Amino acid sequence: MRQLIAILIDAYRDLNSRMLFWITLAISGSVIMLLAMFGVDSEGLSFLHFHWHLAYLDPHLFYRAIFLSLIVIGIWLSWGAVILALISTAGLFPDLLASGAIDLYLSKPISRPRLFIYKYFSGLLFVTLQLTLFSVGCFLVVGLRTHEWLPILLLALPFILSLFSYIYAFCVLIGIWSRSTIAALLLTVLLWLAFSGLQRTEGILLFSRVGLERTIHRVERDLQAAEADAKLPSRNILDLQPGLARKRAESDRDQLVDLRGTYSWIAMFENICRRIENVCPKTWETTNLLDRYLLPNEDTGADNDQPPAGPGFLGIDARDLRPAGIEVQQRQRARPLSFVIGSSLACEAVVLLLAGWLFCRRDY
Repeated sequence: MRQLIAILIDAYRDLNSRMLFWITLAISGSVIMLLAMFGVDSEGLSFLHFHWHLAYLDPHLFYRAIFLSLIVIGIWLSWGAVILALISTAGLFPDLLASGAIDLYLSKPISRPRLFIYKYFSGLLFVTLQLTLFSVGCFLVVGLRTHEWLPILLLALPFILSLFSYIYAFCVLIGIWSRSTIAALLLTVLLWLAFSGLQRTEGILLFSRVGLERTIHRVERDLQAAEADAKLPSRNILDLQPGLARKRAESDRDQLVDLRGTYSWIAMFENICRRIENVCPKTWETTNLLDRYLLPNEDTGADNDQPPAGPGFLGIDARDLRPAGIEVQQRQRARPLSFVIGSSLACEAVVLLLAGWLFCRRDY
């Protein structure tokens, strides 16, 4: 325990000497203060002493949907806070190796695996402190502004800390391998973007597959109806319905061939992306967990203003676009927490084992 405390104090002194710890706290505090400056009432939107008269806005919905979901979660916690945390901790391992400071550590009675774990834990601890202050600040601001206390906001701490730990594990591995803070930071951000892009691509492909399934079922029903009409006997010589039905059936068959061909390609790529995603950290889905609890599923019944029939994205019928989006959203929200967090932590454990092995085996 004394060794852990000594390493934590040393890490704090290193961050404090570069003012990184206090700069990140100041930026987080500025975001909280900016959030507190906005207010919503029955007359409109206010910012400090300025006021804009708007249609009635529900303060609870405004803070949840606009500030918390879009700004705080969608921008700051998902990207800003994590990037600041990476900047403040990315140099812990490269500086330890490049400056020769590890010789001093290893001259003490401490093993390399324990030194690696303690150093990694020190980085997580400082980020935990920053996220705790920000989460508690948002909780107080929203409670005082809307008189609605949302303990759900405190879930930002474990979720965003989990997100950071996935990414930080890769940062540690690259930092030990390259001994460069800049390389560790840049390559980690690139990996982070790749993971998020993969999950968004999988979501788009899933939406396309679900939409195509709905459109194929719709065209199949139309084809059955057209074939049934084509078999009806003509009532008189001027009855054109059977002929028109045969042409409609032929058109539906051609459309089905195109739709099924597109569907096979989409399903193949979606399956590949899903298999890759299963073994990668779920960065984008982890941040979406906050939206899942902050903005629960609302009524997703059929829309009264249905769009007109016609081909849309990838040949999907325009009437199937909105139902497909709702179904995909429900599927993504139904993914268990154990899958999103558990599989990501498993990937993190593998990366940390590799980083720890490299740290212990390398000559310094």
